[in-house]
Amino acid sequence: MTFLIAPIASIRGRDFIAVREGLWRVVDPVGAVIGYLERRAGVDGERYSARRIVFATRTRDLGAFCRIEDAIDCFRLC
Repeated sequence: MTFLIAPIASIRGRDFIAVREGLWRVVDPVGAVIGYLERRAGVDGERYSARRIVFATRTRDLGAFCRIEDAIDCFRLC
């Protein structure tokens, strides 16, 4: 089975590394994982959720968005 993983450009030093189809790991300039971006299909279209890593085993939901650009914006200031 082959997955088509859409690349996301680096934004302000944040790299978006594809983990699997519809899931990206957000990495800061030092290489630390700071969160995740996930695409989910719903009855009303695709949604993009942003999660920030708070502690090693905990994440905090930053929101669910209709546009991937809005979800990416959550990581501009992290």
